[in-house]
Amino acid sequence: MRKRDTWLWVIYGFVLLFLYLISSTNLLIKERKNEIYPVSVILDDTTDESYQNFKKGVDRAAIELNADVSMITLYEGGDASQQIERMAREQQDGARALIVMPVEESALESALADKRVQIPLVLVNAELPRDKVSAVVSTDYDAMGQNLARQALNEHGNQIPYYLFYSSRKSAARRHFQDGVESVLREGGCEIKDGYPELEEKKAYIRKIVEELVYPESTQAVIIALDAETLLETAQILADSSVYPEHVSGLYGRGTATPLLNYLDRGVISGLSVTDDFSTGYLSVRRAVEILSNQKTEEATVLESYYIRKEDLRSPEFEKMLYPIE
Repeated sequence: MRKRDTWLWVIYGFVLLFLYLISSTNLLIKERKNEIYPVSVILDDTTDESYQNFKKGVDRAAIELNADVSMITLYEGGDASQQIERMAREQQDGARALIVMPVEESALESALADKRVQIPLVLVNAELPRDKVSAVVSTDYDAMGQNLARQALNEHGNQIPYYLFYSSRKSAARRHFQDGVESVLREGGCEIKDGYPELEEKKAYIRKIVEELVYPESTQAVIIALDAETLLETAQILADSSVYPEHVSGLYGRGTATPLLNYLDRGVISGLSVTDDFSTGYLSVRRAVEILSNQKTEEATVLESYYIRKEDLRSPEFEKMLYPIE
């Protein structure tokens, strides 16, 4: 009996040891590890202030898809060579895929031809041959510019001049948007006046142009800002004056930043072209992860743009798009 009891205790000991090994170690059952995908997003500006909804989409995708995402800005906005350098550095520092909003498509294409970038590249809001990049997530900015110009032309006709304001900073998105705007205005027989800032202080230049509508001759004009930064600065100048708005028949532009939406709500901005930046950010990370995990992916994803007025801000559809929950 004692011998049998001894063997029972020995068996119990082995059972307890076995259960311990199962519960507290991975010697017998290997725990599955989720792979982390290092991805770098290279913006085309010095700040991400205009990309808050895009960043929210990136952050959501990073959590859901196990991506380690770094958001990289430039030291100088509109510097294509610097952007290429940042891409090469991120590749060297361990990024396995890049998501890029190019400053200049031609500069990026040259860098790819020289094989300076040798990891998967997801292009955002630009156009390059499909064999040059791994995937594209974009909005048709040519069509966006055409739609906005048509809206302005329908409201104001072609008897008054149209000023195009824009900054010196280059971006592929701005170039395509400008091409779309100009094509419709030219076809409509409009007088187009270039508002490129020749002065160092852009606000001073914008104010000078608007003042010329007031004095020496009292005239009217429509202003279309081709980038979000210039639109915001122009809206601020008009909002701070009681005289200027009387001579600007309409102010139009593109962007989804909260200050722009506030100026649209106040009636300072007449119409705004907007995009689903949250979806753009989310899908760009998703495409990168799909490529790195050898999943089937769409080579090109084209998202819609929308033209909105003040009354559209209260629409549930646009509220959800323009003010996404993090």
